[in-house]
Amino acid sequence: MLEFQYLIQPPKRYTFEQPELKRWVEKYCIGLVLNLFAGKTPLNVKEIRNDINPGMPADYHMDGYEFIKYAIKEEMKFDTVILDPPYNLRKAREKYNNSIMSPMKKIKDKLPNVISPGGRVISLGYDTVGMSHSRGFEKLALCVVCHSGDHNDTLVIVEKDTCQCNFHFKEVTRGRYN
Repeated sequence: MLEFQYLIQPPKRYTFEQPELKRWVEKYCIGLVLNLFAGKTPLNVKEIRNDINPGMPADYHMDGYEFIKYAIKEEMKFDTVILDPPYNLRKAREKYNNSIMSPMKKIKDKLPNVISPGGRVISLGYDTVGMSHSRGFEKLALCVVCHSGDHNDTLVIVEKDTCQCNFHFKEVTRGRYN
């Protein structure tokens, strides 16, 4: 059964500056965590941080898609991946000085190659599509974060990898070559 949580948090420039949301996400993290669009605020988990902005505290400063390709090449594995990109082009322009947004569909298509069996993906944004059943994921939890006023709610979906596939890391997604 899908777990549900409703939070009220004032909007902040960086997602995890919202303490209740930060705690909720941390609760669902398991093992080694990749925070692909890390931003400013570290989580209280075993976290590898990537952010394209070299001014952010991160282990890597790469475009999200380029980092996933790098992680596949290096055969990196993560138990949890957090996807918290700019939710739209306006946010990308405001927070990343007009940088182009990473191609989320391409990232999601390659992401299973860096997730440990039974691993999780936590996606934040304006929808609950997440990784989806078509990529071998099952939804575990949903959090709606109300920011009040004229701000859109943030939707957070936690999904578990349920695919029992055996696959190689090099340019393979769920048993098919890209």
